[in-house]
Amino acid sequence: MVSTGKILKRSWQILWDYKVLWIFGFLLAITAGGGGNGGGNNGSQYRFQQPNGGSNFDFGRGGPVMESLGRWFEQNVTPLLTNPEQHVRTFILIGILIFLLVVVLSVLAALIRYPSEVAVIRMVDEYEQTGTKVSFRQGWKLGWSRRAFRLWLVDLILSLPVILFVLVMLGVGLLFFASVPQNPTSSLTALGTSLLCIIPLVFVFIGLMIFLGLLRNLFARDIALGEMSIGDAFRHGWMLFKQNWKSVGLIWLIMVGIGILYALASIFAFFILIPVYVILMIPAALVAAIPGLLAFAVASLFTTSPLTWIIAALFALPFFFTLVFAPLIFLQGWYLLYESNVWTLTYRELMLGGQPETQPAGDAPFVSG
Repeated sequence: MVSTGKILKRSWQILWDYKVLWIFGFLLAITAGGGGNGGGNNGSQYRFQQPNGGSNFDFGRGGPVMESLGRWFEQNVTPLLTNPEQHVRTFILIGILIFLLVVVLSVLAALIRYPSEVAVIRMVDEYEQTGTKVSFRQGWKLGWSRRAFRLWLVDLILSLPVILFVLVMLGVGLLFFASVPQNPTSSLTALGTSLLCIIPLVFVFIGLMIFLGLLRNLFARDIALGEMSIGDAFRHGWMLFKQNWKSVGLIWLIMVGIGILYALASIFAFFILIPVYVILMIPAALVAAIPGLLAFAVASLFTTSPLTWIIAALFALPFFFTLVFAPLIFLQGWYLLYESNVWTLTYRELMLGGQPETQPAGDAPFVSG
């Protein structure tokens, strides 16, 4: 059995002493963790009448700026809401834009997340071996390698059961309902029968994904700390789990408990940090205005309002919310770092407990050039 107390304590010591890791933790929280959304309203209201005499939108009296915003909303957004059938082309363009934005952001997130994750694992491993702390630039070089690409492929492979399960359930559901006579009694019976069949499968599937997530912690360190291919990482990680399933399972249970405590603490921290969010809104708005204005300038060459404003908002809002909720993201980065440290130290102890440890070797660059 691994020394759980020693691992948990040492993981915290590394987190606190090795402050360069905090930068990578922040990057991991942005790209791998869930972000917070804030919402609310104030005492100001703004009112204007719809052009077609429909229901009123109450915006109140917030001064010239908010009155201008109200007029802009009336002229550009209200027609989309009141007569959507006349703006099908606009909605299609917005959908295409959102899809492309999601694709671009996903690629950028992957290019940040996986090198950061590999860098954290390798930096902690090297720190444990030699006591050497590296700079952010040196740490990034450790992460920007083929190992990061392999880790992305591992996640892609592990996500295939999710895609397959959803497709199979949709296909079975469609075939099942297509074969049922179209009457209320038969439809209710079919619905009840399908739920009785699907619910056990859903629980089995959730258990499978939890188990694969546990194994993923071993696969990731086989790739990050060794020169293994994806197939070798799968085989070695599975062998390591089979020989040490009690230790791995215990660490997993402990981390589940710590994760629950972190979730409760983050909820408490969210409300405690509300005054900080308010203070950060002004600098966040100034910073977000830069990509927003650039997007507006480019979009205005190809389209007109309101689509140009929507494009500008789509580019500006991620920067705005990232800066406003930076304290909460930073806290989440700490948790992700601690979790990674625990699994890295667990992996090291399992390897030193009888498995032939694979020494890190220099990889080719993540991309050429």
